[in-house]
Formats: sequence, structure tokens, C-alpha cells
Amino acid sequence: MNSIGFYRSFSVSATILAERLSPKWAAKQIVPENASRSKLASLKRKEKRWKRQIIRDINNFKQHKLKNIQFKVDPVLGDANNGFIKRVNQEIQDLSNLSFGYKRDEVEKLLFGVEKSNLNMNLNSSGSVYDNLIKAEENKRKSVLTILNLKNSNNKERKKIAVERAVQEFARNEGDTGSPEVQAAVLTVKIHLGMQHVKQMFKDKVHIQHVRELVQQRQRILKYLKKTRPEDYFYCIEKLGLTDDVIIREFNMDKQYFQDYKIWGDKKLIKLSEKQKKREEKYTALEKKITEYNELAKKKYDLLS
Repeated sequence: MNSIGFYRSFSVSATILAERLSPKWAAKQIVPENASRSKLASLKRKEKRWKRQIIRDINNFKQHKLKNIQFKVDPVLGDANNGFIKRVNQEIQDLSNLSFGYKRDEVEKLLFGVEKSNLNMNLNSSGSVYDNLIKAEENKRKSVLTILNLKNSNNKERKKIAVERAVQEFARNEGDTGSPEVQAAVLTVKIHLGMQHVKQMFKDKVHIQHVRELVQQRQRILKYLKKTRPEDYFYCIEKLGLTDDVIIREFNMDKQYFQDYKIWGDKKLIKLSEKQKKREEKYTALEKKITEYNELAKKKYDLLS
């Protein structure tokens, strides 16, 4: 492969290069008519010098972009439109689910039986007493359902229902609670519930560390699943709203993450040092330079083609 073919182009953001950039055309010198041999040699040397500079700038910027490449999805929460998490949230908000594992229809049947029994025991009571008894039984029913309502329960009960839903969706067979898929799904649910708390309590460093450990544990489990059962791995991460890069790449849930993904809004968490500012300015200038190369290549192509 010749150097021109190798360095012909590379893909960067649309703001930098909309089309392929060829160093051949960016460095091309326009030779005037009746140019002397010394002039031709000088232009040739200039073209080679420009070409080396363009290739060097492109490669430096390419390496910078590769080092700072963004994840395809949020490495902690995954795809915001993930169907699995939406179903878990619906399960938590479902009014048929009550605290302590009770189902609404089962409790309703029990309350109806108690109410009917009490009313049958007082059939011979006077009309006003009987009416008051009916109202009392109805108040009892409302009180019990209010106490058991998930909205009035603690996070532990909501987490329990969410975990049960995760196990149901990812279990390989009935009774499966320990397969890598189930473990990853349960950890994902716990991560989402934990991040809800983190968003509200940004100073809770203990809880942030707990969520960080859950994310690392999920990475280890999914790496193991990829090694042992690749097909199940890709199906699992797709269903969890994750991508392969957030599993295999190194990741720290640090201030940079919280700032980049706006977990606490537009709050600035990291202040760049002078050295970092100079580095950013350097690559901003390099980005502008490459844009100029691209524009120059187009102009020279139009003139010489």
C-alpha cells in the first residue's frame, strides 16, 4: 500500500470533514506556464513538504479523537429508550402490586370475605347501625390498601418488585436466579434505582461508590458471558440497552462522567488546569487547520481536474 492510499482520508465529525480529504490535492502546487526547471524542482519540494505536514496533522488529530472517543450510550444507565427498564418502571407503578409481595386482587378477596362475615353477623341490627357498619368496613378496606400501596412503601419494597421482574425476563428456565444474564439484569435494575437516589442526593458519596461498584460488577459478569456464550451476551446487552464498548472499555464513574452525561444538569464539576487548557486549544487549532486543508484540497481539485 502506498503512502497516498494509506493517508487518503479518515473519518472525523461532520463539522471537520464532510468528504474525504486527499493530501495529494491539498498539497498540490499550481505550476505556472513556461516554468523553469529550478522552479519546477522548488515546487516539487514544497509539495512534498506540505504533504508530510498535512499527513502529520491528520494523524495527530486522529489519535487525539481515538483517545477521546465517546461511548455509544450512557455507560451506567444505557439507552434512555430501553424497553426493559420501561417495563420495570411500569411494574413498580402498577396499582395491582402491593407491598410485602401481596397482589391487589388477593387482598381485595380477603377484605371482601372479612366484610361479608362481619355484615352477616349483624344482619339483625337496626338500619342505622348496619349502615354505620358498612361504612366502617369500607374505611377498613381503604386503610389496608393505603398502607400496602407501593407509593407509601420504602425503596426496599420497590426494589424487590423490580428485581423479581428482571429475574422473570432473563431467566433461562424456571427457577433460574444465578445465570450471568439474570445477574446482569438484576444489577442493571439496582443501578437505575441507585442512580435515581444519586440524582437527588449528589453529596451522598457512599451511595455513589455503591453504584460504582455495581457497574464494575456488571462489567465483570458480562465480560464472562461474552467469553463463554457470545450469542447470549449480545442478546443480553441489547435487551439491557447497553453496547459492547461500554463493557469492554475501561470506565470510571467519576466527575467527568457526571458532567458529560449531565446527571446533575449543566453543573460544572471539573476545572481544567492551564496545561489541559493549552492542550484543548492546541487540538482546537489543529481541527481548524484540517478544515482549511479540506477546503484547499477542494479548490485545487476544481482548478486542476
